[in-house]
Amino acid sequence: MSSTQARTASAPSGPGRADRGLRHNHDFLKLWSGETVAALGSQVTQLALPLLVLGALGGSAAEVGLVTAMQFLPALCVTPFAGLVIDMFDRRLIILVANLVRAVALAVVPVLYLTDSLGVPALCAIAFVVGSGTAVFDVGYLAYLPALVPQQQLVDANSKLQGSYAVAQIGGSGVGGLLIKVLGAWFAILANVVAYLAAFVAMFLIRHREPARDPEAASRPRLADILTSFGLLWRNRILRMLSLRAGWFNMCEQAILTLFLVYAVKELHMDAGGVGFVLAFGSIASLAGAAVAKRAGNRFGFPRILILASSASSIAPMLLLPTGSGTGWNFALATLTFAVYGFGLTIYNVHVVAFRQTVIPSDVLGRATAAYRMLTYGPFPLGAFLGGVLGERLGLWNSLLVFAVASLAGWVLFVVACTRLPEAEPEPASS
Repeated sequence: MSSTQARTASAPSGPGRADRGLRHNHDFLKLWSGETVAALGSQVTQLALPLLVLGALGGSAAEVGLVTAMQFLPALCVTPFAGLVIDMFDRRLIILVANLVRAVALAVVPVLYLTDSLGVPALCAIAFVVGSGTAVFDVGYLAYLPALVPQQQLVDANSKLQGSYAVAQIGGSGVGGLLIKVLGAWFAILANVVAYLAAFVAMFLIRHREPARDPEAASRPRLADILTSFGLLWRNRILRMLSLRAGWFNMCEQAILTLFLVYAVKELHMDAGGVGFVLAFGSIASLAGAAVAKRAGNRFGFPRILILASSASSIAPMLLLPTGSGTGWNFALATLTFAVYGFGLTIYNVHVVAFRQTVIPSDVLGRATAAYRMLTYGPFPLGAFLGGVLGERLGLWNSLLVFAVASLAGWVLFVVACTRLPEAEPEPASS
């Protein structure tokens, strides 16, 4: 089967399906709504877990970094095998199980808290299980999307999914901050349990079923399949460049986010409601980015839109630095930072995800997506850990400066690489 045939074999068919638009694609709408609800709850937990360590457990910046790192550690040790399983079995069933695993794991937090048994080691274990479910879910729904949406609608579909993530940041951060302030972090986490269960119901109602997997594929050496996926990414010059860029950016990003939560509470004297408001208001720009992503790509072309979008997300952390001088504009600067960051990152992600779904053959999309996420999400736990440790050793503001400069340096190298990319439509990656 050719690469083009592989990409289109599982795409939804039917008269006029591609012309009717996504609003008539009921299975996509169910996937979209489930992903939105799950992302909403996830944003609540991402704010609640660190504040639970800082507040109820009286933890340090290093402990905040450790718990955060455990959420992303599965990107290194779970994601590659998740991609293999996703290509072997029913992708819809896998994302359903992933949501149930996350719900059950998070339900343990309020139980331990109410029985006075909660500690940092327990939170680390729970964070790892939840992160494992997220690693599987994120690879699964991205690999499943091309089976529900025609190729020519992938950019539009990814724009909507990125937009729902932005809405989740707005609602999740704001509602999460309010819930934490009024009822406590453990109650906010309980709300996320409900969100994952609601996402399970929405995706359970999807009617589309993928074709049965090739029975001959079961006899192939599975370790070789995993290694082949990394080779596919490395042989394609654009995929290789995007992988390296994302890995460096994500390490710096997670370090900055980890440091900011502690910095906002201890140095800028924000409470949970204030932190939630900053993240929520700043995320409105992410929604705007999702809305203009397709038109911006059509206007500037693939290489230039990557340069422009990544410039906003990479330079934004520099806006936090004046808060160290006590200018009185700390709240506004923090909000502006996350607005600029979210706007650029959302546009960038829409086009990178659609590009991967277009050039990677469908039969290896799960494994290739998993390999990509291992390379790009693997640095998340390192960034969280380094942010926490350096925050205690160098000070919070000095550590923010280090990672803001590192993020900017990575962007400069990325711009140099992007100027050599072709303007033409990218060729399919060879598997």
